[in-house]
Amino acid sequence: MSEPAVDDPRVDALHERMAEHSLGGHWQKKRRDPNPKLVPHLWPWETVYSCLLESGEVIKLGGINDAAKRRTVNLVNPSIPDLKATSRTLQMSVQLVKPGEMAECHRHTAGALRFVVEGEGTGYTNVNGEQMIMEPNDLVLTPNWTWHDHQNPGATPLVWLDVLDIHLIGHLDINIHENYQDARDGQGNYFGNASQPVLYPDGFCRQRFGPIRPRNGAEDNRFLPYTYKWAEARAALDAMAEAGERDPHDGVLLDYVNPLTGGATMPTIHCRVQLLPPGEETRPHRHSSSTIYHVVEGEGVTTVGGESSGGNDMAWTKRDCFFVPSMDWHAHRNASKSEPAILFSVSDRPVLESLGLYREEHA
Repeated sequence: MSEPAVDDPRVDALHERMAEHSLGGHWQKKRRDPNPKLVPHLWPWETVYSCLLESGEVIKLGGINDAAKRRTVNLVNPSIPDLKATSRTLQMSVQLVKPGEMAECHRHTAGALRFVVEGEGTGYTNVNGEQMIMEPNDLVLTPNWTWHDHQNPGATPLVWLDVLDIHLIGHLDINIHENYQDARDGQGNYFGNASQPVLYPDGFCRQRFGPIRPRNGAEDNRFLPYTYKWAEARAALDAMAEAGERDPHDGVLLDYVNPLTGGATMPTIHCRVQLLPPGEETRPHRHSSSTIYHVVEGEGVTTVGGESSGGNDMAWTKRDCFFVPSMDWHAHRNASKSEPAILFSVSDRPVLESLGLYREEHA
């Protein structure tokens, strides 16, 4: 929108007066674009991982007064570098907990999930007292306002993807954070420490909320700590691939659903995993949700943008991460003629669906 082409000192005086009182006219131009178009981008794992390991040498992890409560490397969209954000709603980062380290306990209004990249199966996230063991490619949910800390008693580094709806929470002005050592009981007495006690064994929530569960085990289905084990997800992908079940735009596609409702993984974040058989090339489509991908296995190319824009070919290999903006046409191709490619992805689709704003188009 352009300002009126009026050479009138009264208009200038009005603008100055409004500016003094933090007001603006609908007819005035914005001083800067607060919403630049997000661009597709790929983060090579080799670069991300090398920076993560270097951070492990120079960034101390420990108590609340140390340099970092968490040691994470953020994936930053080049369009919005000042926000340190992957998208306007979601943040993907890569976290490192070295052998013998603990990331202190806290909780926040942002919902979070962890997709494990490296680990020997001894490290864990403690969510509201449950020791959730983290094995490679497992998905661990940390719903908003649940106490959680991370511990690595093993001999090798523990590395995972962190995904939080922190930017959405920030837009809504409800970004609240509390450290466990600052927590109080009903009488106002402090009870917290750097870590919370382990009250439940690994698998407790899966038994309590799974398809076979105690009769009264499903009283709360809104915020669900849960672990999706990779062995089960991979077996389901292979079975679907063998049966020839395909989505023309995503290959063999599985959703991580809430085990109680069958709905989205979390209220604000939806997770998927897809397998592209050898040589598979999907048909283009686009949707109003923005999506962040992580390559679990294989190598290939994702083309973002239509013919009019020339397209943007992002060549990826194992463990790379890449971003596809909202309403950008995209298609995937497995570059291997002999091995499958597997992509894990997260999106803000549940938010758009709840507002009636989700759209999808197929070429």
